[in-house]
Amino acid sequence: MEIKKIRCNFCGFLKKGLILKHYNLKVCLECFPAFFKKRVQETIEKFKMFSKKDSILIAISGGKDSMSILKTLKDMEYNIKALHIDVGIGEVSKKSKEVVQEFCEKEDISLKTIKLQEEIQLSLKELSKISKRPICAVCGMLRRYILNRESSGQTIVTGHTLNDEVAFILKNMIFWNDELLARIYPVLHEKEGLSRKVKPLCLITEEETRFFCETLSIKYIEEPCPYKSEVYELFKKVVYEINYDFPGSIIGFYKGYLKRTKRFYPESINNISLQSCKNCGYMTISELCSICRLKEKLLQYKHG
Repeated sequence: MEIKKIRCNFCGFLKKGLILKHYNLKVCLECFPAFFKKRVQETIEKFKMFSKKDSILIAISGGKDSMSILKTLKDMEYNIKALHIDVGIGEVSKKSKEVVQEFCEKEDISLKTIKLQEEIQLSLKELSKISKRPICAVCGMLRRYILNRESSGQTIVTGHTLNDEVAFILKNMIFWNDELLARIYPVLHEKEGLSRKVKPLCLITEEETRFFCETLSIKYIEEPCPYKSEVYELFKKVVYEINYDFPGSIIGFYKGYLKRTKRFYPESINNISLQSCKNCGYMTISELCSICRLKEKLLQYKHG
């Protein structure tokens, strides 16, 4: 999407704006933030994500997606708090923390920051080596654990966009990861010990979150994480190119997948029996959760 002179479909004036081909709309820069917020509100209502009465915890990294949903829900007067997990990746993490703190102070949003290394006393590189898993996978596992622990019954909001969702579906279709494909939905309902998780940006593209932040002069981190999964990034690139060449195709694909997912995967596949981890109480499919298993490996590593 590029900025050019258009006649806005909302205010009717000839102004600088965007041509949103996937919506077949022309929106001026002044009307775009309201259009964006309307799309988010429609998604919240469509999937019955949460209400103004609910307490909401937003996972915020400092990137354009999480910053845009934080600003949107704040402006729409939802009951929100923010959680930032400092993963300790040099300058990227330092800048992310600064951007998040500055924004939350300006917007008067309650923010809690947790340092990952204080939780487990080792760097992500060291944890990856010991667990024999990619850094991205270890980081994601730890962040999900902390986020659920800190939510304490609140609804967890993440900044996953339409691009993220479609890339995740395509990646797991290629490798036929049925367990993950069966769980793809804008709302993951709460279970005993696990908080409700929702994705209000699931029908909104990354280009839209970027324009939202830039239109409102919201600072965000542009530097990519140096440890991002190369495979996942490849699928993200494919999704972007498909949507560029065939506007509207990825939102049609995603909506089509959601309609068919129950036919592909009966509800029984999601009704996996969970039990409390015998060490920390986190809900898991085995005696020990993945974090406690990782801690056991750390003890073995330290004692040779």
